[in-house]
This record gives sequence, C-alpha cells and structure tokens, in this order.
Amino acid sequence: MSASINFDCENFGKLFIRLFVGMFFMVNGVYFFVCGHAALAVLGTVFGVIGIHFSPILFGGMLAAMHIVCGLTMVMGFFFRWSCFLLGSISLLEAAIAIFMGKSILNDVAYIFIVSMVTFGLMFTGSGKFSATKK
Repeated sequence: MSASINFDCENFGKLFIRLFVGMFFMVNGVYFFVCGHAALAVLGTVFGVIGIHFSPILFGGMLAAMHIVCGLTMVMGFFFRWSCFLLGSISLLEAAIAIFMGKSILNDVAYIFIVSMVTFGLMFTGSGKFSATKK
C-alpha cells in the first residue's frame, strides 16, 4: 500500500514565485540605496521623460523604497494584490520610458516587461494559502 501525501502544488507554486519575485524587487531596491546618490539620481532622472524634472534623488529614493516595501509585502503575502499592482504598473512604466528613450527592446526592455507581466499575473491569481492574511 502506498501512503497518500496531500501535497498542494498550486499553493506551493504561488509561494515559490511570490518569494523569488518579491526578493528580486527587494534586492533591486536595496541595490539603488547601496550605490548611493548617483544611482538614485539616475533613477530619478528617468521621471524627466514624463515631466518631473525637480529633485531626482528624492524621486529615485521613493522608487527604490517602493521596490523594497512592496517586495517585502509580496513575500509576506500582506496587501499582496495592491503591492503587485504597484510593482507591475511601475515596472511597465519603466519599460515604456526605456523604449521612449531609445533603448533596445530585445536587450534592455524585455527583462523589465517580463517581470511586470509576471507581477500582473500574480495579482490576478492571488497570494495562495501560505500568506500572512490567510488563516
């Protein structure tokens, strides 16, 4: 007789993707803070394309902090759909700005676009059974 193991693949798959995509965003945000004012200024000057030209270090810091906080909430499963919406929207905006700035779609923008689509997909599927808000 074989023992029956109740293994919920769907929820473990969501947990796996949620952990690694959330950690990706957290590491990305921490990277910009570790690199200092120059990296934050470069990140903030991207907003000049949409008309925001003042204080690029402030806007770069806000974007990096959003990556850290939303990545952490994604890992924990707390406010999961809202954090996925914010991260997906900002990533999609980053991809659109990179295309507008003349970067190569296949080399530079494809990675950002794929991450934003995975994040939107997670928003629609939900956090699964293993999250801070599930009982």
